[in-house]
Amino acid sequence: MDKKVNHQAVWLAIGTAMGVSIGAATQQLALGIAFGVALGMVIGSVVSKRAGSDSYDMLSQHVSELYKLDDWEEALHRSQDHPVLILKHSTTCPTSARAYREFMAFVGTNASDPRQPMDYHLVKVIENRPLSLHIAGETEVRHESPQVILLDQGKVVHHTSHGKVTKKRLLQWAQNPFG
Repeated sequence: MDKKVNHQAVWLAIGTAMGVSIGAATQQLALGIAFGVALGMVIGSVVSKRAGSDSYDMLSQHVSELYKLDDWEEALHRSQDHPVLILKHSTTCPTSARAYREFMAFVGTNASDPRQPMDYHLVKVIENRPLSLHIAGETEVRHESPQVILLDQGKVVHHTSHGKVTKKRLLQWAQNPFG
């Protein structure tokens, strides 16, 4: 069983325990605990970021990867009911890594808003080049990576790529998909 570790909580507990020990030894319990909690929070934050932030694990439940033609056709069909946002992502490109972070930041904001129903999908362009090229052909949007494509009613209503993939832009699209 693959268990997820909440690094921030672990280090907060360790810091608090250290603070209690320091506070008891110096007879300054409140100061020791405050120091330990602060230390635990700082270390936990750093370790969490280096270990692959737990928040991305939580967000990934909202984003599904498209692997095959049937997945694409299902996403296209679902766009008849509500908007569908697709990120075409290169797993080896730093620009694409930045776009991925922007995309996930948007998902984190938008997925919790019931007034903004939207499906979120990811296509890894290196690992699944045939599907990526098929999507480009079917949507008539020239393939680029990183790239986001917003579908509504089975049609592309917005698309952009590279440095223009930002949380701010995606929020604007979500608020006014046809604007």
